Amino acid sequence: MRRASISALAVMLLPLFPVTAPGEEDEALPDLVVEADRDSVVPEHFAGSATVIDQEAIAKSGVRSVADLLATQGGIRLTSSTGNTADSTVHLRGFGENSSSRVLVLIDGRPINRPDMAGVSWLEVPIARLEKVEILRGSQSARFGDNAVGGVINLVTRGGSTESTVVEAAGGSDGYTLARLSHRSLIDGNGITFDAERNFTDGWRDNAFSELQTASLRWDKQLVDWIGADFGVSWADESGGFPGPLTKQRYLLDPRQSIYAQSGQGDQYFSEQTRWNADGKLTFGTNKGPTFEIPLSIYQRDLAWNFGPGFHTDNLLDTFTLSPRFQISGDSWSAEAGLSLRRDTLDLSQYAEIQRLNRTTDASLERDIVGIFAGAQWEPWKYWHLSTSARWERSSVDASARSYTFPNDPALNFSRSTDESNTAFQAGIRWEPNDDISVWLRYDRLYRLPSTDEIASYQGFPLTVPFNDQLQAETGHNIELGAEWTPDAWTLRVNGFAQWLEGEIIYDYLQNLNVNLADTRRLGLETSLGYHTGMWDAAFHFTALQAEFRSGPYDGKEVYLVPNRELTATLACHPKDWLTVQAEYQHVGDSFEGNDFENTHEKLPAYGVANLLVRYEPKPGLSLYCRINNLFDERYATIKYSGLWYPAAGRQLLIGIRREL
Repeated sequence: MRRASISALAVMLLPLFPVTAPGEEDEALPDLVVEADRDSVVPEHFAGSATVIDQEAIAKSGVRSVADLLATQGGIRLTSSTGNTADSTVHLRGFGENSSSRVLVLIDGRPINRPDMAGVSWLEVPIARLEKVEILRGSQSARFGDNAVGGVINLVTRGGSTESTVVEAAGGSDGYTLARLSHRSLIDGNGITFDAERNFTDGWRDNAFSELQTASLRWDKQLVDWIGADFGVSWADESGGFPGPLTKQRYLLDPRQSIYAQSGQGDQYFSEQTRWNADGKLTFGTNKGPTFEIPLSIYQRDLAWNFGPGFHTDNLLDTFTLSPRFQISGDSWSAEAGLSLRRDTLDLSQYAEIQRLNRTTDASLERDIVGIFAGAQWEPWKYWHLSTSARWERSSVDASARSYTFPNDPALNFSRSTDESNTAFQAGIRWEPNDDISVWLRYDRLYRLPSTDEIASYQGFPLTVPFNDQLQAETGHNIELGAEWTPDAWTLRVNGFAQWLEGEIIYDYLQNLNVNLADTRRLGLETSLGYHTGMWDAAFHFTALQAEFRSGPYDGKEVYLVPNRELTATLACHPKDWLTVQAEYQHVGDSFEGNDFENTHEKLPAYGVANLLVRYEPKPGLSLYCRINNLFDERYATIKYSGLWYPAAGRQLLIGIRREL
């Protein structure tokens, strides 16, 4: 099957290659000017499917968090165990369980994925701070390394030479309040950017509250003609509750209830965390010559996790990253090479009670990743753009745990280490015969490292094997073939892909262990249609996908928690310059519930959710908006495990005002 698929793609590509008859004069190749946008990760001639949500679309979205923006404007499926989209997991390319470890999230090109299975906080970067959002679908391991198996999401913050001030306030149902401020000034060549936000909701479900305060300060300046500097610091304080799952009977009776609150233990199920990040970048060189960048980041998360009586954990995470990069370009080519260094350290203490009086467990974990990478793109013939990237990385993990309650239990007392090396490769070609048409083909050799939680039971929840040094990175192949046509006001994109993973990592609840369970295959077709005029804006995204096991005891069975179809549609009408009415709809097909390897249990049902946004702009820079999420109060769940449901939010109202100066 694999050879047949590759051969079919090759046959489809052959007619596209240009043939020059003897005696014909070669046409002069135009100069390829490589001008990367600030912190953009989308190449000018990207051999793949990319979506960019620009600053105007962000300003008019009227959403609470980046997660809402990705769902409504980016066509991305979200799941949440609390009903709050702000703490959602994003899903790309047919990954269900542990998808957060298979989608790489960047801020200005800097990775922010955690080494454990914790997801990214989508409230960490306020909407007002964003200049644009870039979504690259499909594996990008060769370019970015770990976590990029399903795709990459890059959040680009505001900068440049424009001064601005944005103030936003909103309120709504379930006690929701929002206050945002973003300001950028230019003083004697110094760019100063300040952001602050407070975001709070009681939550649609009981014990599903969410609260966040965040602030950041950045400075950038062109020190001399050939040296630029950009430094910043950010802080966030966040807390949230856990409502827990429901049986089907409870779910049908009242999806807003919490089993923990019903039992009088809601105050034992919540988390609190404080995050600090300092990062900077020095850039040496000019636009007309080679450049050398030195980006450095230091991150700390201090998390207090309370998951019921006896499970109270303090977790301190420190992450250090350094990725020096050298870039050079010519008339029709560009190239880059560099190093990637990352060190994660986690220190954990678990207590028997929420007051943190009696310590039951101490644990620590260290992970180091060292890699080298290189890439190039060039234009060998007119209209044709080739690109290639390669990466080698070596990772090592050291973990230790000590239980004061059960000091002789080897599952809770250990000190172990493991290491491995992996390589990734990418080659792509893009054909652009004119400004309206482009066709691409890309191959990826990919990998995804096990997260620390998958290897070791250092969090105090014992696995059958306390430190699984037999667990290896999942590796595989990905092939993309797509085309885009942009006549006048229309945009049509079709992209087909096939991905094979060897030894996909899955939690086997029968063994109580994360294992390289089986080989898997994902086949999909993505289609996008857009229409933009003065009065109407429309966007349509549809994905048909099949994900199944291709070896082992579940050969031929579908991978659970992966729907076969996803659809997102947006229609906006501007009857007047000052009025916008926008309807949004997202449909997600049914899927097998979590842990249903045999595909025999009741499925997680399909659902469709509609939203409505009305935006009034009495004068430029001032807007009032009203958003209704889940307009028809659809009852649905995005996650179901072993017969237990995690309900999503019902109808919610949001009213806000935004002022930009």
